[in-house]
Amino acid sequence: MYRRDLSGWFIDEDTLKEQFDPYEFPRETYLLCELWWGENGRSWTHWVRNDHDDDRHAEEYFLNEIFELRSNRSCHISWYLSWSPCARCCDEILRFLRRCPNVHMDIRVARLYYTNIEANRRGLRALDSLTDRLRIRVMEMADYSYCWYNFVQRDDDDDDDDYDDDDDWTWNFAPGISRNRRRLNYVLQRRY
Repeated sequence: MYRRDLSGWFIDEDTLKEQFDPYEFPRETYLLCELWWGENGRSWTHWVRNDHDDDRHAEEYFLNEIFELRSNRSCHISWYLSWSPCARCCDEILRFLRRCPNVHMDIRVARLYYTNIEANRRGLRALDSLTDRLRIRVMEMADYSYCWYNFVQRDDDDDDDDYDDDDDWTWNFAPGISRNRRRLNYVLQRRY
């Protein structure tokens, strides 16, 4: 039986386009990660997706299978998620940050995951309450460009102008981004 990869260094263009479009509703969650240790300026990139076979979400998979605490040096993690974390993943992220006090996170999401469910809203508010260690927000147009340049697989002969040739894939994202930003702000500031 064919099994798609659950993680890797780079994703292909179509995966980024399909999974991070704020108007689409794919069943999978993709997590693109950039991680910095200390102040050396060099980053490590990786991606993961949820595993339907063992019901593990992308966030859980990354925190439990990919991330390794290597020292007491500070660590900064930036995630670009195709869906915001569910309540279960919010709890997992909170436990992770309690275990790893030297880690700071920046989470950017393409779309919001079932914010009509109170537990998901409560989880997002709990993450947002860690303002000194974690920031959660909706992906902006600049984030889509950043992901294109830093997470998409390129051949050596690929030209940086490829993004310009394909930049129409985000032409209608602005209204979706604005809608999701308003919705996230509402969730984070509102006590239902």
